[in-house]
Amino acid sequence: MSQHSVFICHDYMLVEVLDEIASRLEQLGIEIVRGPHTALGKKLIYPKERYAELFGGVEVMMFSSRSICSREVMLAAPRLRGIVNPTIGLETVDLEAANELSIIVGHGATSEIFLGMAEATVMLMLMLMYDPGATEEVLRGKRPRPRPTPGTMWARMLLGRTVGLVGMGRIARGVVERLSGFGVNLLAHDPFVKDSAAPPGVKMTDLETLLRSSDIVGVHVSITSGSRGMLGERELALMKPSAFLVNTSRGEAIDEAALYRALKERRIAGAALDTFVVEPLPEDSPLRGLDNVILTPHMVGHTRDVIASFPPAAVENVTRILRGEPPLYCKNPEVIPVWKKRLATMSFR
Repeated sequence: MSQHSVFICHDYMLVEVLDEIASRLEQLGIEIVRGPHTALGKKLIYPKERYAELFGGVEVMMFSSRSICSREVMLAAPRLRGIVNPTIGLETVDLEAANELSIIVGHGATSEIFLGMAEATVMLMLMLMYDPGATEEVLRGKRPRPRPTPGTMWARMLLGRTVGLVGMGRIARGVVERLSGFGVNLLAHDPFVKDSAAPPGVKMTDLETLLRSSDIVGVHVSITSGSRGMLGERELALMKPSAFLVNTSRGEAIDEAALYRALKERRIAGAALDTFVVEPLPEDSPLRGLDNVILTPHMVGHTRDVIASFPPAAVENVTRILRGEPPLYCKNPEVIPVWKKRLATMSFR
């Protein structure tokens, strides 16, 4: 049998993670093909003239959110068994094409990433409600101490508020678990989750009702044709002027220009954003000039625990695929039967 071969992309934000994955796989006797360098603020599109060199002999391909795995890239790999992303995001992988071509897809959907992001999301919700930055300014003499009246105090309790979650995947369910002791009313919208499958205490509803009713809206969606730009001018206009928006999922879910206008004109109270359409967030982004938004560079839930979980999960995903087994963290389990049939017809010699 010939030596197994795996393609691993470059990602300027994940250099150490990808290097460790490559090293672990090489120690197992697996040949590694490394991809060309990515650039800040751009998603890498692989040049067709390099398809044969990069993908022609590999059995597993590893991409990240900064490099594009298109249908053409998949078709350029005749020995391809599966695709693996080291992190949870798969928005740069054409999942529809993978399903049609019976290609299994794995990713870094470890428990640490879900629970870390859930904790961080609740933290951002509390920061928006309590505004500790303003309170710190009082101590440092940059802001006068407010009079003890409801109209002048800025901190607000979560108790009794309505939190609406757009999307009910694993991160959102982690948020629900962590909010269970706060005495909040929980709404959720997810067209793929039936009422009977909702977590205890969560009322499933339509998006408009959620936006009109919520004091805090949390966005927890992956990017598909249906979720890209799902919160635009019209949807943001449905929110209360006192409401906050938290996005720890993907920037493409929100119309950034519309959100900027809503924040600048105080049509919503504020937002906490960990992810953006273009990353890193451009220096000239108008969002940077607002005083009612918390901005973090797509790492608010990236604890040391999360990062440590990625290499072993990726290696396990890759080696399982090479053995003809589904990856430990499988994104498209519905294709497993046809994937196994496809493997049975392929020659890897």
